[in-house]
Amino acid sequence: METLITLIAAAVTMRTLYPGNHPRLGQAVSHVLIALHDALENQKRDSVTFLIVGEDLVVDQQVFRKSSLSQRQFVQLLKRRGIERLTLAAGLTEEETHAALTALAVGQPIENSAHVIYGRVRVYLDEDPTNQAEKRERRELEPDQLNVVREAFKRFRTDNKLPLEEMEKLVWGFIDSLSRSTRSILPLAKLKEHDEYTFVHSVNVSLLVLGQAKSFGIDGPMLHAFGLAALVHDIGKLMVPLTVLNHPGKLEGEHWSIMQSHAEQGAWYLSEMENSPPMSVLVAYEHHLRYDGKPAYPVLRTPRQPSLVSRMTSIADAYDAMSTVRPYQQPLLRAAALEILKKRAESFYDPLLVANFAQLVEATATHT
Repeated sequence: METLITLIAAAVTMRTLYPGNHPRLGQAVSHVLIALHDALENQKRDSVTFLIVGEDLVVDQQVFRKSSLSQRQFVQLLKRRGIERLTLAAGLTEEETHAALTALAVGQPIENSAHVIYGRVRVYLDEDPTNQAEKRERRELEPDQLNVVREAFKRFRTDNKLPLEEMEKLVWGFIDSLSRSTRSILPLAKLKEHDEYTFVHSVNVSLLVLGQAKSFGIDGPMLHAFGLAALVHDIGKLMVPLTVLNHPGKLEGEHWSIMQSHAEQGAWYLSEMENSPPMSVLVAYEHHLRYDGKPAYPVLRTPRQPSLVSRMTSIADAYDAMSTVRPYQQPLLRAAALEILKKRAESFYDPLLVANFAQLVEATATHT
């Protein structure tokens, strides 16, 4: 059953990246059908039902609490489409599978068929209202926190200081806001002045990484670490001269070398800060490395794949950079930016994460 769940999640990823007639999608469909047949044969059943109860996946009365990344993705993609119950029956056809994958991946209407049934779950719980009130205690996001960090970014070139404690509070506020939002990702902060581009970009990337991580079931202190690392990923750019940072046009020669140095400079700066989380140092260094390990920057002695949080940050970084007004370029439309990410999947970016990111952004756009 775990194999079936993983293959369905992978097939949805393929449908997000490729058109319905792509050979790789056809292979994914075949794998799903074979896995379903094997699972039903093994269980001596004629159908399998997946239930989403809170954050848990229940399959034929078995709860998958310690789930894999693919299983958490499977739960989140069903939740984004408002599906709490999914039944797949013996005799499922390729056409029905294609239709189901398309509905889950690109937001086409969800319709039942002879061998695919969608539904909802109703759960009744007896809970202590006092305990529930305690659980609802939140770390509220206050405007002053945002302003403190904004001003720190502005003064960094003279003060060379970051208010790490305030930044940590700010990320907890982002997490609280995400938990109260009905959308997958919050509306992104808007750029007021060119001089504060790095700050607004960093806020946007943090929100986008939090949305990605949360969609895979990452929460608590680990989710916070992801968000903080994304918030400071570009801190090295505050050490790049403004003449280079706001250069109108393509950077070349010495200017490009200076810009590339921001990853190493940022990592060095964070590593020397007291109480700086190791994940933040790692992301500052890795967020421009390629998924396929081919040459990028910083130049590595031994090519390797960047960490999960760095791969999420690189996608968010590229998407926001393409979608934001900058001194030397106009923003791309959402669809155009996502298309570029998809074309660069498997080379610059992790294809699984790109597919999941596209689903998140498109789901957000549907509700705005």
